[in-house]
Amino acid sequence: MIAVFNTAKLHGWAKQMSDTPWPLLPVSNRPLIDYWLEACTEQNIRLIHVILGEDAKQVEDFIGSGERWNVTVEYVFARSGENPVNYLKSIPSLWKNGLFYIGGPFFMRRRQAFSSEEFKSLSACRHEACGETRFLYGKTAEEVASLLDGGEGAMHGLEQVHVNPHSFDSIKAYFDLNMKMVDGELSRYVTAGFSGKDGSSIGFNVRTPPSSHLVTPIIIGDDCRFGAMTTVGPNAVVANHVIIDAFCELADCLILEDTYIGRNLEIRNKIVAGNRVIDPSDGTVIQIEDSWLVAQNRPDMRTEDFMRYVILWCFTVLLVSVLLIPFCVLYPLTVIIRIGGFSKVLFHDPRTGYITLPVYSKLKNRKSIIYRAFRALSLDRFPWLLLVLRGRLFLCGQPPMRHPTDDEIIKQLPQYYPGVFCYQDYNKDSDRLTDSLWYAHIRSLFEDTKILIKALITRFLSAGRQ
Repeated sequence: MIAVFNTAKLHGWAKQMSDTPWPLLPVSNRPLIDYWLEACTEQNIRLIHVILGEDAKQVEDFIGSGERWNVTVEYVFARSGENPVNYLKSIPSLWKNGLFYIGGPFFMRRRQAFSSEEFKSLSACRHEACGETRFLYGKTAEEVASLLDGGEGAMHGLEQVHVNPHSFDSIKAYFDLNMKMVDGELSRYVTAGFSGKDGSSIGFNVRTPPSSHLVTPIIIGDDCRFGAMTTVGPNAVVANHVIIDAFCELADCLILEDTYIGRNLEIRNKIVAGNRVIDPSDGTVIQIEDSWLVAQNRPDMRTEDFMRYVILWCFTVLLVSVLLIPFCVLYPLTVIIRIGGFSKVLFHDPRTGYITLPVYSKLKNRKSIIYRAFRALSLDRFPWLLLVLRGRLFLCGQPPMRHPTDDEIIKQLPQYYPGVFCYQDYNKDSDRLTDSLWYAHIRSLFEDTKILIKALITRFLSAGRQ
């Protein structure tokens, strides 16, 4: 049997609440997809197919190779507009021995009578929510094909093995699920030693001064810090890496990862995620600008992104130093013989919306050694290199998107890193959208170095004939 997890579809309520991808949203301080993987381990499913979308990097970083769950994980990207059921129909060879499918925010709530052994007796079934298939289970190819074609499954589905199929498609439903977990259901998912007799749970490296007061039931994650005279609980879920300053009172609330709670705050019936305070009853989200109240306690930029930018910025300084004299000599010559020149073109900019960049183009259709030398040395990109030093472009990245020519492409990019050099500099048959999505997913110092070397060599050897 194979498991297929579809993490590609976006859910607006999750994006509104937190920057964490919805498959990684914590349910009692464990990512949602962690429960799915645990279910596969319990059912002895060893091969998992994960369909990735916008947040591919974060999802793949969490799952990795699947070794933690003793499974093998394969990754694929979803095609734009593709129906999940149609995708499953296109891969019958994978589920010839059965299929365990989960797609969307779906949680298998265990009832008190649940036993992992009962999954073996689960009949073919399908559960839907919001017009889409959230769960599908069949032990044979015939059962799976029937379910995909709309055939009826078991009358009670997962309920027959004492599991409540719980789909949550709103902030309120997500909040209510966490409150149910802290109010007694957590003990159905953790082993002895990880929770107290009252069903509460406290993670590793949690520092609480003697004057702080923890009122059960509560769930507290790893690496948390509480200030003096704080009262946490009852019914409070505090995720990993949370700092709660002195004289705070928290009850009936959910505090997501990497959040700082300032002094003298009373939080009840709310979700706090970084500097966002959310009312789960109606989904209202308020951004708090005062970092003394609530804030994100970790920088938004990933450490590897920052280090990569610093290293490539230093290399840009070296590249500009080498190309400065050739540019000062050859560019005036191209102007004198009127063979080429720069013109201003409007591009999209990730910070300000739009930016005007100088684009070099040939003015006359005739051969010129000076023009070929100018292009071969990548001097046509010299003004862009200066913008890298100013922090307006990346040395390597996605191709800068023109306005309005590339407006449709920019709408489909979750992350935009316009670079001086990109895949198209050495692969003219590449697709701009596909390459941009791929770069956002795989970006690294190694990938940037590869792009830079290949681009410079290809442009030099082509000598302006691109």
